[in-house]
Amino acid sequence: MKCQCLLLIFALLQKQSYTAGFYEYMHSLERNRLLDQERQFAGWNTTLNEDEEIVNDYLEYLKWQEFQKTRDAFIPSRPVQDYLAQIQTSEVFKVLKKFPKGGSLHLHHYHVVSKSILLDIIINSSIYDNLYFRNGDPDIWFLDFFVNPPEGWLNVKNYSKDDSPIGLLLPHLLFTTVMDDKAKGNPTDSAIRWQELTPLFDRLGSNIINHANITRKHMEAMLKSALDENVQYLETKSSVSRKLYVLDATQTETYGKRYTDNNSGEMELEAVDSVVKDFIMKHPEFIGYKRVISSNRGASKDRIRSDLNKTVNLQQKYPQLIAGYDLAAEEDRGYSLMFFQEEFLSLLEAHQKLPYFFHAGETNWPDDLLTSMHPEDPFSTPANLYDAIVLGTKRIGHGIALANHPYLMEVLKSKNIAIEANPVSNMMLGYVQDQRHHPAITYFRYGVPVVISADDPATFGYDSFTIDWYEAFMAWGLNLADLRQLANNSLQYSAMSAEEKSNAYAKWINAWNKFIQETKKEACDLHVNGTQPFIASIFPNEGYVSGNTKVMVFGRNFEHSICQTVLCKFGNRTSTGQYVTNNLITCNYPDMPTLGAPSQANSHLFSISFNNGSTFYSTNITFTLIDPFMTTPGTPSQTNLTPFSTSFNNGSTPNFTKTKSNNGNIRTEFWNISVTLLCCLGISIALQTE
Repeated sequence: MKCQCLLLIFALLQKQSYTAGFYEYMHSLERNRLLDQERQFAGWNTTLNEDEEIVNDYLEYLKWQEFQKTRDAFIPSRPVQDYLAQIQTSEVFKVLKKFPKGGSLHLHHYHVVSKSILLDIIINSSIYDNLYFRNGDPDIWFLDFFVNPPEGWLNVKNYSKDDSPIGLLLPHLLFTTVMDDKAKGNPTDSAIRWQELTPLFDRLGSNIINHANITRKHMEAMLKSALDENVQYLETKSSVSRKLYVLDATQTETYGKRYTDNNSGEMELEAVDSVVKDFIMKHPEFIGYKRVISSNRGASKDRIRSDLNKTVNLQQKYPQLIAGYDLAAEEDRGYSLMFFQEEFLSLLEAHQKLPYFFHAGETNWPDDLLTSMHPEDPFSTPANLYDAIVLGTKRIGHGIALANHPYLMEVLKSKNIAIEANPVSNMMLGYVQDQRHHPAITYFRYGVPVVISADDPATFGYDSFTIDWYEAFMAWGLNLADLRQLANNSLQYSAMSAEEKSNAYAKWINAWNKFIQETKKEACDLHVNGTQPFIASIFPNEGYVSGNTKVMVFGRNFEHSICQTVLCKFGNRTSTGQYVTNNLITCNYPDMPTLGAPSQANSHLFSISFNNGSTFYSTNITFTLIDPFMTTPGTPSQTNLTPFSTSFNNGSTPNFTKTKSNNGNIRTEFWNISVTLLCCLGISIALQTE
């Protein structure tokens, strides 16, 4: 409605004789209104305090520097495996690594800890002598513990006598190193990439980690790696069938494995819970950990029903540890949620309920193409979005297909259902070829809650929580306020109770304040050498007499203003400015007490200081006060005018003025504008009250 009213006003103005600068001013008002409304549309706080603004400016400067270095090979648009070293040595990454990320909510339990760290744990354990490998496939090797190995298995220690065992094994355990030319040459073919990734999940996974001697050390390593990158809370996914075992030579049928756990893996859960409690005692800044029980979406209905019942029992027994339930694995080839409808509804029949955290919409296929290989399941992958919502999912994993369903975006926004975005995983599996086009930024700007996670960083081969944040920060147009919101979302939309969230936020805010102070010091110690600020233009170059005109200053090398006060001078009047990016500063034109006699004095030379006023950079750019009562464009009215202005909505629209000459004649065209504006606002209010 406001936009229609402004168009009516523009139509009236076009009948009058005004300067081009006046129309530019009107354009700037409407443009600023759109920008403000877009910022408010998502619904979260975007304000920053003074110290946070300095850190934000510094991050924007580092982003600009990174862009300048990589603009011809922009890293988030390229295969991440080819640029890992470059990312991890960048200044942006170094700051983001220290950024308090809150929690990581979408992780697969056995694929988080770096494979090199895990191998180091094994090599330094008492059971290293029992580690064997099988290399039937030249690229992908199997690893396992045995007392008496099956035929075809080789002892790692003996085989690698003259070589580093880590150097020998690691290239055969990572997606980044086993990906073949066919997969690399088809970056959007997710099926090819899944074919190569899926076998890796069993190569150095639960079969190794669930040895009783390794489980605790693995969990300690996971928590440490998270806290090292300022991730304070974790939720990981794993099956209920993962049971602890020890090696026992009497167990010949299992080649020396004796399982000490029950069929629900309770000993493993208790071991993990014990490690978490010990870790928090040593590192009180860490928030906590929860487990999401997951089943393979290729499993039978009987298996899913059994897993659901086990999860209900586990959550009742370990309510502080078990978060809920999910279906995992390749969504395009697995069964749909609708296929298991009876199994999910059976819980409701039994008056039982589970929190769900479903993978849904992890696909780049359209709704009407069926990718499932199961003829008994007629539902497409994007259809899982509908059923996840109907079943009451708390979050949605990936949700790539949501981009094609704007109404469902509105549903998620209204129901506070968060999207678990995993940018690097989505690229490596072929769902997103270029992070600049990742749909999660659209969800985020629309107001759908989004959290950033890492999925399977160890098995993918990038071993980091921060890589995903780097890709998103560089490619999605994020600033510090956005990063803060993403971190807050990870706590707000976690599986923690209200009391746990309150405690979590208190710990996070301590980490946030520490980050701000340390990074502010880094920003204020920045020495910019070899560049001089360049001011190219301002917009608008005319403003209304009552002030409140937001002036955009365009140019280059504005990093000189970081940790300084920007002062914008219009003639002899000064206002403060705000660094936005390395080539944009905004200034508010200061109020003028009166317009005064129409003359050239109403055009003011613009200058700017980037160092608290110590030095001003002069320009030939002028800013002109609008005298809207000109008889012809560019010619001041000879009438002695006394300005009178009013606003009908707290000053959010321009103060259109009626003016009297000495003989009391009223300029009727401005009355027309005022009446039009008043009528428009009246109609708008009436529509809003219906």
